[in-house]
Amino acid sequence: MSETTMATFRKNGYAVFPGALSEEELTLLRKTCNTLLDEPVDDGGHSGRHKIGLGQSRRFLAHRHAEFPDVETFLLGEKISGITNACLGVSGQLFNEQFVVKGSGTGASFAWHQDGAYVGFDHTPYLTVWIALDDTTVENGCVYVLPRNLDDKPDLDRHEWQEDSNELNGYFGDETGEPMTCPAGTIVAFSSLTLHRSGPNTTDNPRRAYVCQYSAVPIKDPETGELKRFAKPVAEIEAA
Repeated sequence: MSETTMATFRKNGYAVFPGALSEEELTLLRKTCNTLLDEPVDDGGHSGRHKIGLGQSRRFLAHRHAEFPDVETFLLGEKISGITNACLGVSGQLFNEQFVVKGSGTGASFAWHQDGAYVGFDHTPYLTVWIALDDTTVENGCVYVLPRNLDDKPDLDRHEWQEDSNELNGYFGDETGEPMTCPAGTIVAFSSLTLHRSGPNTTDNPRRAYVCQYSAVPIKDPETGELKRFAKPVAEIEAA
């Protein structure tokens, strides 16, 4: 699987893993997300943890995995290692993680961007592992990806900050992208160079996802030498 998946990943900039999570893993992540959502909010409706949050419309519940040992075990376990090895060729290291929740009815869309544009300095491209915690549809704000040959286009594109929507925009063309409509438990893995966006949630229920990101090498600020976020090794597994 790894060689075929990696070729697809390099050619398209993403790979889809249907039914990747067990029911137990899906339940664990949903419960953890709901626990964080139930915490008191003391900053005017914003999570206070991410500059691109928009309160109840678009919440980011970030960097809490160490408080939930079973979640940390999942993030660094063999299942994730299978994904990172298939896409990156190495088990890698946990770089970042956050639950992303779009509120019902008014859940905000997300502009075209490459995840690497938010790092703030030159770095080795990394892998975003996007996990659907709910069935994901066009109506509730699914992710769209713009296929990208990573060997032909190995760089970040120009991004502009959008004051009105509090986010970066990195694509100004007319392509609509490919919608990642999928059942809960699906993983969509894409490069930090792959342009992606998401639509608004117009349904009566929140749309939850878990986004964890993995780098082949630690991502450090070149000026300070300090880690950008984390560098927790993922379990090594033997190649299939």
